[in-house]
Parts: sequence; structure tokens; C-alpha cells
Amino acid sequence: MNNFDFLRIGDDVLSIQEVMTYLKDSGNFGQLMSTVLREYLVERELQSRDFQVSDSEIEQFILDFRLQNNAVDRPAFERWLSEQNLSYESFREKAIKGIKFQKLREQVAGVEVDQFFEANHSLFDRLALSRIVVQEADVAQKVSETLQQEPGEFNYLVAEYSTSEDRHLDGRMGVFPREEMPPQLQAGFNGKSPGSIIGPIVVEDLHCFFRLDQLIEANLNDSLRRTIEDRLFEEWLRSKMQGINLQMLV
Repeated sequence: MNNFDFLRIGDDVLSIQEVMTYLKDSGNFGQLMSTVLREYLVERELQSRDFQVSDSEIEQFILDFRLQNNAVDRPAFERWLSEQNLSYESFREKAIKGIKFQKLREQVAGVEVDQFFEANHSLFDRLALSRIVVQEADVAQKVSETLQQEPGEFNYLVAEYSTSEDRHLDGRMGVFPREEMPPQLQAGFNGKSPGSIIGPIVVEDLHCFFRLDQLIEANLNDSLRRTIEDRLFEEWLRSKMQGINLQMLV
């Protein structure tokens, strides 16, 4: 590859080799190569599968985009195009590629979405939790003994001993997707029903007890289907990227 001029910064002009050197020195070179490889593979797949896109699909895609970005009226949409340095024609081309990408993602995931959900549905459940947080080990022991004998005293123990800010809310922490919870909590509440209490679990030198207040089981709705499609597609793409030989010519 010729070492041609690539970037102007003020009055200085950088060659492609200089830019590559800066990227390597910054530690961002690997991320750049990964992005390039990803886009290359996606483009190759789109070309090989030759998805067809109808005018109605394009118009619906553009309408959905404008609704999501508060650009329904013409002046707002034209202002957005100007801010992005896009003509309507170039935006339409991006819309076509976006639709083809959606078709690729759906085709790659296919029936595996339902299979993945059936095998891993509990990961997408959401759990409403409350907690007791204490600092001293002897207090934790006292709380543990009380909970073993009288689990219904949980709220009283929150008010009496907990040091966390949510003690004013009876220890209620909120609702969390199981998949995003720490491994100890995932394992601790696996197969448990509302009212179950686990702990003490030591977190940053604090002794914590957790109660499962509500289990909200996941349903395979459109939003979750897209989430699983994205996951399966990314796994598929990573498998395609493995083993590919990259060679810099600079």
C-alpha cells in the first residue's frame, strides 16, 4: 500500500502510515481492526444473500426512524439530515442497508430464538429484591439467627440494623434482570420462590442478606425477541471472525 496522505490536522498532513502508528500506540488499533472486519463480513453476507427490499419497507423504515427521532415534520427531518451531512438519497441508501441488515439478523437467528429462550428463559426473568446490609460480623450473625427462626422479621431487621440508604424503603432495592445480577445472587435465588432469603453474602466487607419479593417471569415478546436475535447474531458473527487472517500492508 502506498503511504499516501490520509488526514489533515490544522496545517499538518498525516500519512496513512502515521495514522496507523498513532492508533497502535494508543491501544485502539485492535478495536479499529475488529470494527473493519465486522463491517466487511456483514457487507459480504448482504451481497451474497441478495435480500430484496420493497418501496413499502423503505417508507415504513423511514417513518419509524422519523418517529423515534422526533423528526416527523419536514423541517425537523431536513434539519436532522443537514446536521448529519446527509442528502435524502444517501439517507435512503442507509435505510435500505438497515433493512437488509435486519433481514440478515432475522435469517441468521431464525428458529434458534425460540430454542434459546426455552433453554435459557430464567435468565430473562426479573427479580424484585430487598436487602439488609450490616457492617459488623457479630451483628450479621444475630440477623442470620433471627431470620432462620423468624423470616417474617425481615422488615424489622432492616429498620433496626441495615446501614444502606434503602433502609428507609424497607430495604427495597428495585427490580433486576436475573442475567445482570452478580453470580452469587443468581445462584442463590435459582429455583427459589418469593419470600426466600439468602445470606449473609460479603460484599466489599459488608454483610448482606437478600429477600426475593417478586419473581417476574419473562415472556418472549417482540422486545425480548430482538434482544435474543442480537445476541445470536453477535455470536454468529464472532464465530465468522475467528481464524480470519488479517495482514496490514502499511
